[in-house]
Amino acid sequence: MRGEVLGIDEAGTGSIVGDDGARYRFEPSAVRATSPLKVGQRVDFIATDDRQAQDIMALATPPIASATPRTSSGFGGFDLGRVIGRTFSTIRGNWMAFFAAAALFVGIPSALMAFGQADLTTSEASATAFLAMILGWALYLVGAYVVQGMVVKAAINSFNDKQTTFGEALSAGAKVFLPLLGLAIVAGVATGFGYILLIVPGIMLTVLWSVSAPAVVAEKRGVFEAMQRSRDLTRGYRWHIFGLLVIYLVLSMIVGMLVGGVNLAAGGTFSGGAPSTVVTMITNALTNTLTSVVASAGVAALYYELRAIKEGAGPEQLASVFD
Repeated sequence: MRGEVLGIDEAGTGSIVGDDGARYRFEPSAVRATSPLKVGQRVDFIATDDRQAQDIMALATPPIASATPRTSSGFGGFDLGRVIGRTFSTIRGNWMAFFAAAALFVGIPSALMAFGQADLTTSEASATAFLAMILGWALYLVGAYVVQGMVVKAAINSFNDKQTTFGEALSAGAKVFLPLLGLAIVAGVATGFGYILLIVPGIMLTVLWSVSAPAVVAEKRGVFEAMQRSRDLTRGYRWHIFGLLVIYLVLSMIVGMLVGGVNLAAGGTFSGGAPSTVVTMITNALTNTLTSVVASAGVAALYYELRAIKEGAGPEQLASVFD
């Protein structure tokens, strides 16, 4: 298997991210290269079942091709499989913190919204249901951006083989909540008009600004600076990013259909009623929790991929902003 060196400590122990998106640890004795490995270096290795790298050989940097931007990191061109693999590997490595945050800040507000919406569809709709829906929507709006900040922080650290506690991630998410909220309002209104008018402009703007949020979190940029930064990073790779977004959309639809099937099987309907309300609350919370984690981790992985292939930025450089 081939991959890239993520980090090496003073003792020579390090980690590699394989082209499958998984991380592999290695000891100095596993290195067969004639010169010391460096962070960002491409290597060939044997992967064991317990995620250890053996027989590691350094690969020569491929010649630079004018048609495909390359960097000193050795990443080469944009790789959809690598981004998807890194998305799910970082979720796997931080699943407890990610899902705890999403359940708290997205799942509970989603359940409140579902409760209010279900009750409002009945003939006995109450002010309590309306207030529950408004409160749930407000908490969801706040929580979604806190979660995004938390996941980006933890994901970037995980690319550098660093663990992030729930408290550290929460602190990072809270610090960038206001700029993320401002970004969501500005970009959301613009893309919304794009979708309403001709659809295609909305898709173009979604791709154009797809890594604005990580630019806010990792680079401490303002709203409009982050949007311009995303334009610059995505230039030359927008068709690739569009394909990636389509893949994530299909995955999201599959999750939605599966959860919706469970909802209907358990007695949930669109017409409300006591039994179905509880089921709908649970399924809505579950769907939104899952999609928020995957979307946030996916954006972080996309941002890392673009920084690496266009600027040669390694995981240590990206994670250093949090030190």
